[in-house]
Amino acid sequence: MSWKAIDALDDARDATGSLLLPFDAGRWARLALIALFVGGIGSGGGGAGNAGNTGVTFPADGTPPTNVPIDSLPGFVTPGNVFAAVLVLAAIGITLGLIWSFIGSVMQFVFVDGVISKDVRIRKPFRERLGLGLRLFVFQIGLVLAVLLLLGLPLAAVVLGGISLDGSVFLLAIPLVFLALLVFLVLAIALQLTTDFVVPTMIAEDKQVIDSWRRVVPVFRAEFSEFGLYILIRFVLGILASIAIGIAAALLLLVVAIPFAIVGGGIFLALSAAGVSAFSTVGVVLLGAVGLLFVLTAIAVSALVQMPVVTFFRYYSLFLLGSADESLDLVSNFRTEDDTPAPEGPTPA
Repeated sequence: MSWKAIDALDDARDATGSLLLPFDAGRWARLALIALFVGGIGSGGGGAGNAGNTGVTFPADGTPPTNVPIDSLPGFVTPGNVFAAVLVLAAIGITLGLIWSFIGSVMQFVFVDGVISKDVRIRKPFRERLGLGLRLFVFQIGLVLAVLLLLGLPLAAVVLGGISLDGSVFLLAIPLVFLALLVFLVLAIALQLTTDFVVPTMIAEDKQVIDSWRRVVPVFRAEFSEFGLYILIRFVLGILASIAIGIAAALLLLVVAIPFAIVGGGIFLALSAAGVSAFSTVGVVLLGAVGLLFVLTAIAVSALVQMPVVTFFRYYSLFLLGSADESLDLVSNFRTEDDTPAPEGPTPA
């Protein structure tokens, strides 16, 4: 018995190779930028560096003082100002996260357009897919908010209802925790299926998100074992790929960090020779610029490393969907009766 979910792996591998090879710097760069939004950049290396001498004097036993009076803090450091600053930072973080998520939603369609045509573009497809991307973004945000609201109701009942937190409440919370984990698992699968199969259905039949879900649900039912196997394979390969990407990115970042360390060290020595503190305005600007360039380079390297894997998974879902329903087959031109590679696509100018 031949499994479509397994056969699609070979098709996805061949299609990925034919898209990425022969090497084209422009195509790789565009795919890496798309992968940055649709696949994330993974975990990068590097943590906070040593702050050095901050000018704070501790007692001889090395224990920091704990009786610093509040009055000794600057006048602008008040509980109200601190709370306001936290709210502002949280609002900025949420706003940036929503913008990133919206761009990622549009990029999902740009990605599918690129891999099925092999003419990887960004600006024109992005403008053309703004409407579909917005609908996908609203659907995903609505789904997440609905789940959070559902799970937040019991917690709100405890907090607002004045229920005492005794042992019986904690015992009742145990099954609720497992229920929450199950709900989050279902949510993760639903979001993954939306990205992998509903997005190409929206493109193939020019439907909205809900209509596309209605279109693919019968396909899921008819090929339940195939899509169940797909979820399992996708999960296992995702873990293995994440480990491989993390190791490869870490090794590359070690190499990339060398010139930045040399430049940063040179700036530090030059500042020291001139009698300028590294924490002065000049020092912070120069060393901060080097650090910012390194962070941007690390993001670019991580995106390039993960791009082939993200491309493979995108092809994998497209081939399985096309095998399950020919009317939704966006990669039919890639399928050959023999094992010859898929045809080369146009090389972007």
